[in-house]
Amino acid sequence: MYTLVDIPKRMSPEQIMNEFKGKWVFLVDLDGPPFGWFKSAIPAIVADEPFEGSETGIYDSLTDKYNGNTTDWSFLPNELNVFGFSEVFPDGD
Repeated sequence: MYTLVDIPKRMSPEQIMNEFKGKWVFLVDLDGPPFGWFKSAIPAIVADEPFEGSETGIYDSLTDKYNGNTTDWSFLPNELNVFGFSEVFPDGD
């Protein structure tokens, strides 16, 4: 299941990690250098699976609204974010 964040607020990477353990998060309006680690972002969508609900067009809409200034972070138990990329591990390993 995915949900839109009711009251989106700017958060630091540490706050995002602590708030959304076990979830996948779509972030918008990143603050920081274009190809570096962001200082803060606004969590817009929280989901149980990556890009859940994409058939609705919500991710394309948000990407357009924020001129591509978006990213996603996975804190799902079977994935690990490594330098901004998700590495998927088979269940049980």
